[in-house]
Amino acid sequence: MEITITPENAELNQRLQQLHADFTEVFIAHKTMVEDQSPILTSLYLEKLGRFQLILLERQTELSRIKMKISMIQAAINRNESPDMDAINREVSARLEKYYKQIAEQSSAIDSAKSVLSGLLSVDETKKLKEVFYVLCKRLHPDLNPGQSEDDKDLFITVKAAYDLQNLTELQRILLFVDEHKSSDLLTHSSDEKLNRIEQLGKNIAALRSKIDQLRMVFPFTMEAMLNDEDQLNEKQKEVEAETAAIHEELLKQQAILELLCDE
Repeated sequence: MEITITPENAELNQRLQQLHADFTEVFIAHKTMVEDQSPILTSLYLEKLGRFQLILLERQTELSRIKMKISMIQAAINRNESPDMDAINREVSARLEKYYKQIAEQSSAIDSAKSVLSGLLSVDETKKLKEVFYVLCKRLHPDLNPGQSEDDKDLFITVKAAYDLQNLTELQRILLFVDEHKSSDLLTHSSDEKLNRIEQLGKNIAALRSKIDQLRMVFPFTMEAMLNDEDQLNEKQKEVEAETAAIHEELLKQQAILELLCDE
């Protein structure tokens, strides 16, 4: 049955088209933040600041190790006992195990960050990837295509996987397939159906925008401004280096005390 395009229908069609565009944009924005920007920002943070913090953590752990040994040796001496250095070393290692694990994990994360940053697409490739993904989202996202077939649902999962892997060639192949096999009838619905879809899309868009706002309040997005400001970043690096230098000075003092105790 042919649907008469009344002024009311035309207005609903326009609202739906705008909501489809808004939903697609906010969906991609949220997905990009979670799966692209977050790992990239985390990698930049580790590359530009994490290595300084790793050195600080190593110095802090070594200082803790020496202080523990001094305390245990001194306790044995106070008991008029000869310190059992093997036992002391084992206990110190056990107490600091979680810190050694943290050092190893952070070191591994820094190595992984280099790999992430070296494998990024070019600006032009990234732009094209997002353009193709945008079109496919409008045509295949379940929220924009009520009554979608199982095949189309599966195809959209493939689309998301290809996007996550930054596989532009695969996305372009899928777009060609969709162009050949899928015709859009998004606006050929009754007024009630359109109103229901408008209401649901509005809720979905609001929910995604809320998630985006929440993401911006947590790491690594709270670090984005600093990572893009060389002066602020350099200042933070100097702060960590100064703290590391102070720890190193204390480390040398405690090392001298330990050597004196071991010579007694």
